[in-house]
Amino acid sequence: MQSFDYQKVYSLQDALEAVSASKGISVFMAGGTDLLVQIKEGKIRPQCVVDVKGIHEMDGLATSGDVLSIGSLTRIRTLETSPSTLERVPLLAQAAAKLGSVQVRHRATIGGNVCNASPSAETAPALLALDAQAVICGKAGTRVVELTDFFLGPGATVLSNGEMLTHLKIPLTRNRQGSVYYKLSTRKAMDLAFVGVAVLLELGRGDQISKARIALGAVAPTPIRVPSAEKLLKGIVLDLDAARECAELAAQSCKPISDLRASAEYRREMVRQLCEQGLLTAYRQAKSLIEGNNE
Repeated sequence: MQSFDYQKVYSLQDALEAVSASKGISVFMAGGTDLLVQIKEGKIRPQCVVDVKGIHEMDGLATSGDVLSIGSLTRIRTLETSPSTLERVPLLAQAAAKLGSVQVRHRATIGGNVCNASPSAETAPALLALDAQAVICGKAGTRVVELTDFFLGPGATVLSNGEMLTHLKIPLTRNRQGSVYYKLSTRKAMDLAFVGVAVLLELGRGDQISKARIALGAVAPTPIRVPSAEKLLKGIVLDLDAARECAELAAQSCKPISDLRASAEYRREMVRQLCEQGLLTAYRQAKSLIEGNNE
């Protein structure tokens, strides 16, 4: 482990000032489950590490009107078990439960998982399917970015030097929804995904799909949405043929690589299979809800 300066802060303003005052590369640290490994392996060589765990305003969940706000310091385990996520955004709870191990989930934060920008990040497909927005703060002020625009490449985001992700915002609805997240990996815990698939469907009158979201992880340089398949689903009553057609579009939209964990061909076929299964499962979930009580 290389040496670096360490500073713990307790307010957002102090965090931004600490980074601004640093003469070399500085990084924010929350749970540290990704950052410290990267420093140890020499992938990142910061001059200063700013510990932001003490900024309480960036921790926890809050609902205001039809928006769920999630502080970037919120633990993954909290998202997995919180009644707020289990009831209002179960897709995110599903994805959180797939990350690492229980021990890691007690330490890791949602902000860290997103900002690490791994193509296989567990929470990213779910957040994309939920139309999440990123609230970013820096010395120049605050800006809000759609999560679809947040990821630029492996390990790269729109965050400028000195900027911090403070919250994620998710729009809520009382319409009938069904959702599912699938992670394909060798082990049940402590393993990266070969493929991650998140599907969310919202139904209107007559069981027609009023909103569709399909998001993929580990099959492109960044987590991605599949707008071509989403567009095809809108306004239809789902059947097996439509599910298969959309799954094929998803498989053709991704750009997987071959590595030691899986070949590109295998990843693309698993996208096809999991998308088909996910669409049918999410549709059944949404149909099972009583129309009128959830609108």
